[in-house]
Amino acid sequence: MTLDSGWKRTIDDGIANPEWDAYDALLRNEIGPLECSVVNRHYNARFIADAQRTRYPGVDWKLAKAMLWVESGGPKGGAWVTRPMQIGNPGDPAYAVVKGGRDGSAIVMSAELAKAIKSGSIDQPQLNVRAGIAYLFTRMAQFDMITVHDPVDSSIQLVRVQPGDSLERIAKRVGTTVEILSAMRKVNSSSVLRIGEALQYRKAKLQLSIVGWRSWDYATIAARYNGGGDKHYAEKLEYVHAGLFPKLVR
Repeated sequence: MTLDSGWKRTIDDGIANPEWDAYDALLRNEIGPLECSVVNRHYNARFIADAQRTRYPGVDWKLAKAMLWVESGGPKGGAWVTRPMQIGNPGDPAYAVVKGGRDGSAIVMSAELAKAIKSGSIDQPQLNVRAGIAYLFTRMAQFDMITVHDPVDSSIQLVRVQPGDSLERIAKRVGTTVEILSAMRKVNSSSVLRIGEALQYRKAKLQLSIVGWRSWDYATIAARYNGGGDKHYAEKLEYVHAGLFPKLVR
């Protein structure tokens, strides 16, 4: 499908117009560089630290810039100084997700951003951009409940099986998980529990965590962020990002 020539001309004109770069510093600061060595609040730094487990690929901040251009239409549009990422528009589910910390967004966002979204105006453009990025990362992440060891108590403890016990009941009673009890059993983990059997465990809990990431391609971003509102979204995103930003530094 060929993009509208007027839309393309508007985007092309924006390349030479520094007004279109007004949010660059915010975007770079929020997402961070691809090469991160210090763990901080930037998304790349935080998630690359756990990339061996989650396979986080690192995200180019210019991808968010392309989204912002597609969403807002540029400085001449009213959204540019209110809702550049379109978060908070009538019928848009994104604002409720990030404001309520739902769908995993609470563990995607920094505590500072979560507080700002709850107390600030979504019509404040910098906050709107930050909320949009948070929603993007929430929609691209894959979540599941996983066992997380107690960060303070690493001791090996002992519990004995009582009449009527199951691994689930024991885990709840002593503050651990079925996964831990099964892994640390001295006998076959699938064997029937015996009254009086001694089970070793470490303190642990089930916690919602990021376990992987969806493909950061234009079609997936369009489906997960835009939700089908613009059938040309992926094509527009590719035009802006891949076609117009290769000269920009990271």
